[in-house]
Amino acid sequence: MNQKKMSTYLRVLFIILIIAISGAALLQIFAPEYMGRNAAYGISTGWQREIGFWNIAVLVILITAYRHYNWIYLKSILLALILGGIGIGTNHFIHYLQVHQIVNLIGALENYLLVIAWIIGWKIEAKRQDE
Repeated sequence: MNQKKMSTYLRVLFIILIIAISGAALLQIFAPEYMGRNAAYGISTGWQREIGFWNIAVLVILITAYRHYNWIYLKSILLALILGGIGIGTNHFIHYLQVHQIVNLIGALENYLLVIAWIIGWKIEAKRQDE
């Protein structure tokens, strides 16, 4: 079995994502009203908490992928991050077109940039597999 580690580029992206999702999960679970007041979609306490718990489930996957390198599983996780980023970014962009809230445009751009970053990371890893 290959004992490689994830590229430094992807390790940094994973760390940033793990930190961001951890903070969001804590706020969504313990301060859902705050998150709702600052979201373009409004206050929905139950929905904010549900997203927070989902983020915790995703964290388990991300931390495991970060700590235990497996190229086959990493490709699957990267694909999920890419598809999720496209979906979430598009959702933000559609909402921006409807109500012209800048927070949604920023959310769309952030997600689309992350998609590009994950694709670059995938290409880096694929080249490393050929070494």
